[in-house]
Amino acid sequence: MTGLKTGQMTSQGGVTVRDLSWGVRDRRILHDVSLDCPAGTVTGLLGPNGSGKTSLLHVMAGLRRPAGGSVRLGEEDVHDMSARTRARRIAVLEQHSSTNLPLTAGQVIELGRIPHRGRWPAGRQEGAEEIAEAMRLAEVTHLVDRDWQTLSGGERQRVQLARALAQQPGVLMLDEPTNHLDLAHQIDLLATVRELGLTVIAALHDLDLAAAFCDHLVVLRDGRVVAAGAPPEVLTSDLVDDVYGVEATVGTHEHSGRLHVVWHDERAR
Repeated sequence: MTGLKTGQMTSQGGVTVRDLSWGVRDRRILHDVSLDCPAGTVTGLLGPNGSGKTSLLHVMAGLRRPAGGSVRLGEEDVHDMSARTRARRIAVLEQHSSTNLPLTAGQVIELGRIPHRGRWPAGRQEGAEEIAEAMRLAEVTHLVDRDWQTLSGGERQRVQLARALAQQPGVLMLDEPTNHLDLAHQIDLLATVRELGLTVIAALHDLDLAAAFCDHLVVLRDGRVVAAGAPPEVLTSDLVDDVYGVEATVGTHEHSGRLHVVWHDERAR
């Protein structure tokens, strides 16, 4: 995923979350979460399974209404926007994407233009250039005529990335975007979204990838923020032990110069 067309997409402001709470019936899942995602940067949401990463992304994207607190994109409250306005400014790449409709990969990508076109498939020529560029960036041009049901998990993830980019959002929210991807495509995907110039917020499990591609990290545990800041400040041996329950050494790799995490196998002792 190289050869990015400069100026193709731009951030439309940072995302600010203040005292955000959300839950289902009597169960509170997010507790007074506050964080800042500066415009044009990549923010990684970290934490073990069940820590609230996906719930937080959904509330930040306006897919769920909070019980308390606020989410602002620039100066505007996300939850005061119309659904169409939000879809023009925020794109979401879900962890699992599926459909039973008989669509091709190209038709799935075209869905990203709905907020700009109105009713689909009316005005299908509108946005053709944006769709072509999104497919190029996600490296799925060769898949355009393939039946969605025949795609592998990794291919579906890349097609959904192209669909999100076709929206031309200012904010891109990713829920475990490297699921189903091999190592090379994990690196390519994160490198691509980093170079887009968008405000990117990504829930990630891989601590090494988070350290390599994120400007800021926010660590959640039980729906609360327990650490936030630059990767070297957040990713420490004590934090990995405390949050993940894994004894690890965090240091700088002698060849790459990047921060990396080496876990200790206590069972081997």
